[in-house]
Amino acid sequence: MTSATNTDTMATIATGAHTAVGSHAELITFHLLIQLIVILAVTRAVVWFSRRVLGQTDVAGEILAGLVLGPSVLGLFFPGAIEAIFVPSTATIFVGMAQIGLILLMFQIGMEFNFKDTLSGGRHATIVVSLVGIVVPFMAGFLTAPWFWDRMPDPRPNAFAFQLFFATAMSITAIPILGRIFMELGLSHTRTAALTIGAAAIDDLCGWLILGVVSAIITASFHPGAFGVRLALVLAYIAFVMIVVRPLTLRFLRRQLAAKGHLSPTTASVVLLLLIGSAAITSTLGIFAIIGGFLIGVALHDDRVFVEEWRHRFGGLVQSLFLPIFFTYTGLRTNIGSLGDADAWMQCALVVAVAFAGKFCGVYIAARLIGETRRNAMTIGVCMNTRALMELVVLNIGYDLGVLPRPMFTMLVIMAIVSTFIATPLIRWLMVDQRRHADAGTNRQPALSLAASPPSEAWRE
Repeated sequence: MTSATNTDTMATIATGAHTAVGSHAELITFHLLIQLIVILAVTRAVVWFSRRVLGQTDVAGEILAGLVLGPSVLGLFFPGAIEAIFVPSTATIFVGMAQIGLILLMFQIGMEFNFKDTLSGGRHATIVVSLVGIVVPFMAGFLTAPWFWDRMPDPRPNAFAFQLFFATAMSITAIPILGRIFMELGLSHTRTAALTIGAAAIDDLCGWLILGVVSAIITASFHPGAFGVRLALVLAYIAFVMIVVRPLTLRFLRRQLAAKGHLSPTTASVVLLLLIGSAAITSTLGIFAIIGGFLIGVALHDDRVFVEEWRHRFGGLVQSLFLPIFFTYTGLRTNIGSLGDADAWMQCALVVAVAFAGKFCGVYIAARLIGETRRNAMTIGVCMNTRALMELVVLNIGYDLGVLPRPMFTMLVIMAIVSTFIATPLIRWLMVDQRRHADAGTNRQPALSLAASPPSEAWRE
């Protein structure tokens, strides 16, 4: 760097034009604060409406609020409002906050995968339902994706990349929303809830593994050699986390919690350093930062004392601040107006049909084969068809990879929202008899820890 450049840089810093106390920084801060006020206010209003009028869970209202703040609603009725609120100068900061929140959220979700309890009873039934619930919709998506790709306008993404990602999107089930629905309907003690939560947990884990592989294939530009190297590095990192990082970190956490009796700032800082470092590594390996957060969560889920402490100290912040930012981030990318003609809406209806048929029919048949009644099999199928938050995470990754053009992204978001909003009323109707039995036996112990204390319930305290 030259002397003149050094002088110019020092002069800029001295004037405060690009520092945290300069007028430029203050203007960016002001715009960002306005955005947060709008996001939080609209989210609370829509959640209230969704709960009181539509009978939905909080997370359903939060997803809808993100859509309201985007071009689909706000941009439609108040042209120019989006540009006035979400100004370009804060775009990078806004995206960064959404992604950091998502990493923290995936860390918390990873900590809920307690398979010892999930598979403690009805192991065979849980595994059968979960495997069929991911294989059948994946194949349905994989086989129908070329039809949708052929109808995309140019420029189109790589056909095989779109096929892989469309199939992955068809396979997702949202365990957090299921736990919340069962809790709110008083059904978390039921056998159906236990079976469904267990199957959804396995589905989610398999889904993230598939997503990681698909992302690695796409980012390697379909070169076998590059993909092989990347996959080997990812597997080596996973092995390192589980064999080396996991026992050392669990020992450190147990010692610190026993000594202090709570999660101290120092201990929390070490966990955050580990979490962010893992996210940075998986991002470098080409499978997205959120996978690194999820992996560390899975590695630490055995220490339930730490999990409860983390929920208590950080869960509320992630739930009340970062999650609405992520939903708004998704809503800003979703434009229902882009589906401007009858053909586009027909394709959207077919996307919803493929998603619902693949998941519901596959799970229903599997449930019947393991001896479930028709009504219970229908209930399990409806539950496993619920996409919600997890689907939106996957769709945003596909959008960032460039394999989901905006119209298809919008169609899949609509599918996720519809599957979320129909879940609660259908489950309420299908499980009305089990709800009566649950109300009559409120002193019974929970069938599963995941069903009795779902992640979404803990985060919303």
